[in-house]
Amino acid sequence: MDDKSKGTSIQAVEFALNILEYIAQHQASVGISELSRVFGTTKSRIHRHIQTLVSAGYLVRNEDTERYNVSARLMALGQAVSESFELASAARHTARELRDSLGHAVAISQPEREGMRILLLMPSRSNIEIAVKPGSILQYHSSAQGKVTLAFGDQMLLPQLTSAGLEMSTPYTITDPEQMRDEIEITRKRRWAVAPNEAMVGLNALAAPIFDALGGYVGAIALTDSVQFIASTPSNEQVRQLLSAAEKISANLGYRAQQSRSAAV
Repeated sequence: MDDKSKGTSIQAVEFALNILEYIAQHQASVGISELSRVFGTTKSRIHRHIQTLVSAGYLVRNEDTERYNVSARLMALGQAVSESFELASAARHTARELRDSLGHAVAISQPEREGMRILLLMPSRSNIEIAVKPGSILQYHSSAQGKVTLAFGDQMLLPQLTSAGLEMSTPYTITDPEQMRDEIEITRKRRWAVAPNEAMVGLNALAAPIFDALGGYVGAIALTDSVQFIASTPSNEQVRQLLSAAEKISANLGYRAQQSRSAAV
């Protein structure tokens, strides 16, 4: 096979995977016409790739509606991958690199009912350790990790928290609902959050979101240190390296920030 043929084959595989991702993200049956509009190509071209995915067992066709859903085989495959490649494993190497680069402790956490659960901690290089322990639960409203979750996770969580009342952990904790809503909107726009002195006086964290293969929010990565070393306005380098690390971990989980919709020849 020459280079041109190889390139065409790779493009065809990428396009078929883009179709599969779209149907999986849609979480409902999808028709040929809709896919044709979404990808800006002909129905016959879409149909050709759909048939390949059906033959491979990754899509199923509803004979009554002539629409397509992901198959049980694909769901089982996703479950198997998820069980063998959970967040802490996907993040470990990148978290260590970030810790080694900046020196601060690095924590990986995921949302649970009570708050943010710390799954992984890379201790700082400092002789004096200031960090949260693995297994700890952080409140949503008073932690940088929690603010990231309120911005990118379940959108019903913030109204539920503000209606129940925001607990004051320190004199610096945000307890005013309107101020908290503003804080979360800022977090959503800049894609990072801080919480200086809000959970514990003297402690700050700088956190960013992590996304999975379908674009869903799954957790946060955070730098943790004293307010002396992570200020309420963190340095540009701290923000840059944190966001880069979050992107790497998301990529490890299959997330693509700019999912190509370009069609294959």
